[in-house]
Amino acid sequence: MNDSALKALAWRDLNQFNTRLLELHSEGELGNMYLAKLPLKPILCVDNIELIDDTTIEASFTFPANEEDWAINPTESLEMLFHDQLDQLVGFWSSRKADGIGRALSSGVCHLHTPLHFVPGRHIKYKLTKRKWIKNVDSAGGTAVFNGEILDDQDRTILNSKNIIVGIVSPEDVQNLRQLHGGKLGVDSQTSSPIPTKLTIPIYDSEINITKAADCGSLSATATQQINPDLWPFHYHFIGDPVVPGNFGTHGMISLLKQLAREQFDYPDPKFLSLDKKNFSGMIFEDPKQIRFELAGIEKEENGNVVAARGNLYLEHTDGTRMINDPIYTYKNLRVGG
Repeated sequence: MNDSALKALAWRDLNQFNTRLLELHSEGELGNMYLAKLPLKPILCVDNIELIDDTTIEASFTFPANEEDWAINPTESLEMLFHDQLDQLVGFWSSRKADGIGRALSSGVCHLHTPLHFVPGRHIKYKLTKRKWIKNVDSAGGTAVFNGEILDDQDRTILNSKNIIVGIVSPEDVQNLRQLHGGKLGVDSQTSSPIPTKLTIPIYDSEINITKAADCGSLSATATQQINPDLWPFHYHFIGDPVVPGNFGTHGMISLLKQLAREQFDYPDPKFLSLDKKNFSGMIFEDPKQIRFELAGIEKEENGNVVAARGNLYLEHTDGTRMINDPIYTYKNLRVGG
């Protein structure tokens, strides 16, 4: 089917989606330009949805056979990029139920069972099961709660995540938030420019401040990252609604904890293991500012793993003053180890 025929389909009633239909959804070409959209590639790592119904989502992705066709730096740890696909799929499911803009809100316990990085030709599967759908009483939106997992082609679990919560909110509510921080709904996104180099997921700047608690000896650490409209995720996530993927902030938190494990606890090559909880209560729009990563209660456990009991991410003006008093992302018990 050509694009015209695909656009004419009642896509909300379909149980399967091929690559081109997903791309059209990403491009806002299914009547959803100002509503929820999937991100563009390379942030979108879903090739097909084999099944989507009232209770289940089954989808898949295959890494390109050649490294030069993979846009992300092949040395990157990909657990949070691929966790983002679980969030995106729940948002896609929700966009079939209600008009509005999709936003990941939180998730519960997440475990990485095997490393997740670029392997040429590797086949990945996503399986998600609905726990509940809560329709808003006073508006058109709603909230979906799913459990999800990522599997290899032998159905072995790579990553599992509980209570993935995604909300559908009104464009007006998002616009109100944008106006508070200088963003603008409907701005142009760079969607067709060639990728100049292998992309890395943005993390904190190099300077890290570390303090030691007087009472228990655990560590705390902070670091900042500059945000501006040229940051590459804004070009792909989403068309007309640029926002940093929340799981990229999680990636930054994990990267910070890995560095602390190496430098403060002599851990040579720490890997992400798990987190107990994450909450997203705000968004990182494209206006110039900085974000501040904060990890607290960092210590080495008896089994050798390194844990941060709490993590917070704040929005700040470039002079370091808070734009919002409360953190927009919060985390519990981030763990790295071997």
